[in-house]
Amino acid sequence: MNLITCDICGTLNFKENNYCTHCGNKLVLEHVCPVCGESNDDFATHCVKCKSQINPISIDDFDILFNEFNQHLLANVEVSDEEYGRMLSNIFIKADYVDVWGKSTRDKLINLANIFTECRPKARGYERGFIFLGNFISYDDRLADSVQIATIIHELAHYFMFNIIETLLCHIFKVMPSSTIQSFVWYFLNLPEFEIMSEYCAHTVEGRFIPFGYQNYGSFNNLVENSCFDKQTLDVTVKLGNSFANEIIVYLEKYIDEDLRNEIKMQYRKDLTPPTNQSILMETDDCYPLSIKNSLLINMLHDVLKEVSINREVIKELESIKEGIELS
Repeated sequence: MNLITCDICGTLNFKENNYCTHCGNKLVLEHVCPVCGESNDDFATHCVKCKSQINPISIDDFDILFNEFNQHLLANVEVSDEEYGRMLSNIFIKADYVDVWGKSTRDKLINLANIFTECRPKARGYERGFIFLGNFISYDDRLADSVQIATIIHELAHYFMFNIIETLLCHIFKVMPSSTIQSFVWYFLNLPEFEIMSEYCAHTVEGRFIPFGYQNYGSFNNLVENSCFDKQTLDVTVKLGNSFANEIIVYLEKYIDEDLRNEIKMQYRKDLTPPTNQSILMETDDCYPLSIKNSLLINMLHDVLKEVSINREVIKELESIKEGIELS
């Protein structure tokens, strides 16, 4: 009896079925092209008819990323809390095998961040720091050490959010990371609504590891002031950002431990910068349960992916982002 297992719900179906009898998922045979439906040889990697990748190890172009099969996966996937926890552990685990060292507190934070992504000093521009296309952190080494420390933590939080969403998509699509997926994640996180989410997350993570009273949500406030979102949308955005922040903080506290946090406090005292105490009220404990937060996130990713798939101008923008990632 020729049967095929549904990749969504696991139900066995006859190979002649086009859709799963249990969940309605479109059944894709191992060597049937998910783009055009053409049958291919057992060892084919690209379709003989349309040249698209078959069962790709990684997604190498946007036509594949946006195809009906991947849209269906995003629309129907359920990621368990246990699966998501394993994904987070795999992102942070590399720091378990490296000592956080350095001649100064600032150097220790830079070396910690370098475990995950490259940190490069800059000496021009008004920005204290930024993350470049998800690939590396840039920080201004003209700043006082305490401000550099806060900047590194802030930008590292941006990196983690980028990496978490990239890892989630790779898990759903069952592929390795690629500049194509990274480009989409970068575009997604720079849409106004999700830029606000990411900025709130980064400020909150930064605020956990610097002394009380030095918290600063300035760039988040600027984004909100220049947006046109209603209160309900902003509340959801902030709650999502805080939910991400809580996840990141739990792991970072293993490496930025009490001893290192005390060193950070001492550096702020050395730099003689007085606290403003203006942004501490921006902090909140309000966050989503993990399953709800991930469901919201996946639905948002699906909606954006679907919209982008039919927008040629945005796809051109994505091609430009991809080129920048591959050159960086």
